[in-house]
Amino acid sequence: MTTNGRPRREGFVDTNVFVHAQTHDQHSEECRHFLAAVERGDIQAVLEPIVLHELSYSLPRYVKQMTREDIATYLEVVIGWPGIIGDKDTMIDAVQRWRDTPGLAFTDAFLAAHAAAEERPVYTKNVRELRGQIVGVPEPLPSG
Repeated sequence: MTTNGRPRREGFVDTNVFVHAQTHDQHSEECRHFLAAVERGDIQAVLEPIVLHELSYSLPRYVKQMTREDIATYLEVVIGWPGIIGDKDTMIDAVQRWRDTPGLAFTDAFLAAHAAAEERPVYTKNVRELRGQIVGVPEPLPSG
């Protein structure tokens, strides 16, 4: 796609765009139209894991009826949109780990997904939470 004859660069999509699209405020309509264009693939937007993290805890604050399962389903759908750019496999894995493991923080779910994809350990003291994620968790931490 081009803008004024120049190649159009993909932009990063922020958490607030998704939140506004779920609410009814002065930005809602604009955000819904933008996300619809991303969903169709008319606009390319980079989705970063930190945004998924923010959505995992901010969406239920704005959309009170959303459960952890609802949020995970929504995130999986968004990640699958044609206009979304990012490490989709790792993000889907992180969302599923987070959804399926009560008490697992989204950041830990993402670290586990990323570590599994790259066959690396996770250095943490949250050993109990991450051992169940089928990734290497050295205990004690290596010292040299």
